[in-house]
Amino acid sequence: MSAKKHFTTEQVREAGDKLGVDWGRIDLEQFRMGLEVELEHGLHDPATDVTGNDLLFTGKIALAHLNEFADYYTRLEKMEQEAKEELGQSPG
Repeated sequence: MSAKKHFTTEQVREAGDKLGVDWGRIDLEQFRMGLEVELEHGLHDPATDVTGNDLLFTGKIALAHLNEFADYYTRLEKMEQEAKEELGQSPG
């Protein structure tokens, strides 16, 4: 598996602006977390690739989740950590 992709604040803001993100409603850090998490729908796994790591396609997935819950990615991180602990897997 390749190293996790990280986006700069500038990249995140630019992608969000292109998608019409309302920064008064959507937290920039949550959107950044979303972009990084949703790359799992990209080139990471050819069998499930639907975005080709395209930043805007990936951003649309993140935005859809953030429109449901403003802190979606914080909640997801917590849920995944709890699941790993329950299954006896190491964090990370």
